[in-house]
Amino acid sequence: MISSDASQQRTARPFGFDEPAEAGGPRALSRTLHIIECLAGVPEGSTLTQLSTALESPKSSLLGLLRPLCALGYVVNVNGRYTLGPAAYRLGVSIMPTLSMARIVQPILRHLADQFEETVLIATLDRDAARVIYIDKVESSRSIRYTVPLGTVRPLYCSAAGRVLLAHADTAFVEHYLGTAVLEPLTPLTVTSPSEVRGLLPTIREQGLAMTVGEVSADVAGFAAPIFDHRGIAIAALAMAAPVSRVQTYASMAAKLVQDAAESISFGFGYPKAKWKVSLPEPVPGDLPPGSLPSGPPNRSRRRDPAGS
Repeated sequence: MISSDASQQRTARPFGFDEPAEAGGPRALSRTLHIIECLAGVPEGSTLTQLSTALESPKSSLLGLLRPLCALGYVVNVNGRYTLGPAAYRLGVSIMPTLSMARIVQPILRHLADQFEETVLIATLDRDAARVIYIDKVESSRSIRYTVPLGTVRPLYCSAAGRVLLAHADTAFVEHYLGTAVLEPLTPLTVTSPSEVRGLLPTIREQGLAMTVGEVSADVAGFAAPIFDHRGIAIAALAMAAPVSRVQTYASMAAKLVQDAAESISFGFGYPKAKWKVSLPEPVPGDLPPGSLPSGPPNRSRRRDPAGS
């Protein structure tokens, strides 16, 4: 729904990680992390030659980084092959209990919301109810905005997030759903034909994006992209919702950045095909509240609300 509560304000590197052209940290640190990422994806280990090729780095430079990693137990060399060592696994075990969807998605949600000053949400599939449910969000700071409580459910057949998750669901679930669900017209634009919904799914899978305009609410447009885990299973959808009159001025850009944000979250969950595509704001000096990011979205001047809200 749209809220008008004015009182509330508010060149690519290997293994999917694009190193910034103006990296602030030491180059050696970036290369060290790339070594660990590389070895994490090769359980059988890699020779020095293989690492040099994969990381596009001279052997002499790699040896200078591998020696301290081996000395600290993060990497071991057995018969000329380098693999992750016990210190790396100990670090992984200590990190796993703190891993949660919120820790991974919240910084990216906030950044995306800042870029467009629109509401962004995370939705998951409730298979028993055959609906999507919103489990996390960052709401727009605009006085006129899309707003919905967490825990709200939406239909699969006409919401952007619902179509994304339906497109990546197993065939048996899709056919059962389209064969039994009552596809009610929520607005005059709602697609209610099972065959038409089925026909949309291959394109959504191929493009990694679903867009809806006025199908759930007459004045709301939605964009959604899938979030994959390390197994390649779509575990959620990232969605952005906004008033139709406003979003039409930057629809193409919004679609691209929603896809980039979803892929970056998938990267965080270990999806092998994902790349990190989000440039989060740099930390600011001083202490910040837990989970906070610097205020003030970048390039705000290019995103003016035509309605003046």
